[in-house]
Amino acid sequence: MIPSKSHPSWAALVKGELKPQFKVFAGNMMLSQCSRKLKLDTSPEALRACIDEAHSFFVKYSALYAEDLNRHFR
Repeated sequence: MIPSKSHPSWAALVKGELKPQFKVFAGNMMLSQCSRKLKLDTSPEALRACIDEAHSFFVKYSALYAEDLNRHFR
């Protein structure tokens, strides 16, 4: 199960403060893209948009990422 968007670790993930190494590389790339976006726009709206984007991605591919994410959301 993918943690809800309200979990505080989502912000750390999309900002690049947490650097997980997912078994499937696309997750790493998606988080890197979010981190780059947030370096250009640090507004709360941009952060929420990146969290929404990341959460949607990981929900869509939850079969691939659930185990890796659960390690970071304890």
